[in-house]
Amino acid sequence: MLALTLPYPGIDPVAFSVGPFDVRWYGLAYAAGLIIGWLTVRALVSTPRLWGPGGPPFPVDRADDLVFWVFLGGVIGGRLGQVLLYEAGYFAAHPLEILQVWKGGMSFHGGFIGAMIALALFSRKHGGDIRTSMDL
Repeated sequence: MLALTLPYPGIDPVAFSVGPFDVRWYGLAYAAGLIIGWLTVRALVSTPRLWGPGGPPFPVDRADDLVFWVFLGGVIGGRLGQVLLYEAGYFAAHPLEILQVWKGGMSFHGGFIGAMIALALFSRKHGGDIRTSMDL
């Protein structure tokens, strides 16, 4: 039975350190995803032939704001998902540690839900179509 199992690689979660700060692989993945997403949204919104007579859901300069909203929603939602779904008892006893995001602990599904809520709020505030913004 052991011959059929795949060994789990021992990857250090810290990619590199800058002084007292550790830069983790998942942090680099978040940064890469946000940068690629931001560049993609800017490119799509600035291509008029994609949008027809109605035009894009928001101007190109709003893509920067959109990415910031999605970033905040993802971080807040990811942290709240971790706190509420995985470690509610611990954080109920240590509520100030909820804000200590540098210690790690974010859930993917909480981040996804937070990002979608932020995107919907952004679309509502700026008058864009929520479904089109989510497609972007």
